[in-house]
Amino acid sequence: MEKKEKLYNFIIIIFFTFCVQFTDVKLGLIKFSELALLGLIPIILAKKIHKYVVYLLVFFSLATVITMLKTYFSSFQYLEPSFLKRPYLITVGRYLELITCLVLCNFVFLYFYNLKKKKQHLYYLLRFIDINIGITIIFAFIYCLVITNLLHIDDTRLVYNYDIRLRAYFVEGGPYGLMLSFIFILTSFFKKSKKRLAKRIFLFVVILFMAKSKSGFLCAILWLGIENYGVVLKRVKSFALPLLLIGGLGFYLLFINVGSMYVREIGKIKESISERTTDNNLVMGRISGFFIAPKMIADHPLFGIGIGNYPLLRNNDEYRGFFPLPKKEFRLKDAHGFGGIMDILVDTGFVGLFFFIGIMFHRYRTLSRKLRLFLIGFLILFCFGVQIYFLYPWMLFGLILSNISSTHEISGRLKAYQ
Repeated sequence: MEKKEKLYNFIIIIFFTFCVQFTDVKLGLIKFSELALLGLIPIILAKKIHKYVVYLLVFFSLATVITMLKTYFSSFQYLEPSFLKRPYLITVGRYLELITCLVLCNFVFLYFYNLKKKKQHLYYLLRFIDINIGITIIFAFIYCLVITNLLHIDDTRLVYNYDIRLRAYFVEGGPYGLMLSFIFILTSFFKKSKKRLAKRIFLFVVILFMAKSKSGFLCAILWLGIENYGVVLKRVKSFALPLLLIGGLGFYLLFINVGSMYVREIGKIKESISERTTDNNLVMGRISGFFIAPKMIADHPLFGIGIGNYPLLRNNDEYRGFFPLPKKEFRLKDAHGFGGIMDILVDTGFVGLFFFIGIMFHRYRTLSRKLRLFLIGFLILFCFGVQIYFLYPWMLFGLILSNISSTHEISGRLKAYQ
C-alpha cells in the first residue's frame, strides 16, 4: 500500500512539474498541460472546490460574458484566417486557459491539504522543488555546452540566438527567469540551511547569467527584501528607517537601471521604426505595449477591451499608431508584456481589477502572517510580467489556499530527506 501511495505522489509531483516547466510543449496552439487539466475537470468537480476558486470562476465567467457583448460592438481591422484566433473564439480560448489555471489551483489545494493531514506536505513540496532544480541543472548544462561551442545552438531549442539566452521550454529567457523566481519563492517554505542557500544561489545564477531575465532578477531581489524585512527590522529597530530608505533607494536605482534600456528604445523609437519594421522586439511586446495599452484603457476604462482581444485590437490603426503591422506569422501572438495585473486592467477595466483585488484582499485577511507574504509573492509575479494565463503562479495560490504549513515543524521523513 505504501509503495502505491509513493508512486501516486510521484506521478502527481511530476505532473505539477510538467505544468510548470514545459509550458511551450504543445500541438499547434493547444498546450498539452492545459489539455490534461481540462480532462481533470470531472474529477475536480467530484471533489471539494475551494470557495476562492469559485469566486474567481464567477469573476472570469462574468468577464467573459461581458467580453462577448463588447466584442459584438467592436471593430477589428486586421484579422487572419486562423480559426482559433478570431473574435469570440479567442475569448473562449482564453477563458478555457483561465479555467485550466483554476483547475490546477484547486488540484494543488486538494493535494497538499490532504498531505497536510498526514504531515507530509512539506516533504512532497521539497520533492517538487528538487525535481525542478534537477531539470534546471540539465538545462544549465546544455547552455554551458552551447556557450563553449561543444553543442551547436541550432541543435537545441533550449537556447536561442538573441544574446545566447537560455529559455528552456518557454518562448524566451524573460518568462523562463520568472518561472525560476517562482521556484525561488517556494524555497521560503523551508527554514534556512546551507542546502537552501545553495539552491537559491544556483537559481539566481541561472536567472541572471543564463536566462538573462531582468524581470526574474528583480522579482527575486524584491522577494528577498519582503521576506527578510521583518527579521531585519527586529534586529536593527533603531536603524529601521535609514535602512528602509537605503534599501528602497537601492531597489529604485536597480529598477531604473534595468528599465533604462526600454526608456532609450522609447526615446528613439520614432527615428528607428522605419529602419526596423520587421524587428519583433520593437514592433511587439513591451515597447509597443507602452503606447498601445494606455490608449485601450483610456477608451475602455470601466470594462476593458474584453478577455483575449488584445492581439486583435492592437493592430487597429487607432491603437497601433506609428507602429507597423507585425509580420503575419507573429501578428496574433502579441501581448503587451506587462503581466497579469495589467492583463486584468486592459481586458476587464477598472471594474474587473477592483473585483480581482477585492478577492485577493479578502483572502489576505484570513491568512497567517507568513502566508500573507506568499500571497504578496503571487501578485508580485503578475506585476513583473507573468501573464494571468500562465499556470505556475496559480500553483502558488493553490498552496496558499491549502493553508500549507510554513513553519519549521518538519516531519521525521523530511529531516531524513534533508
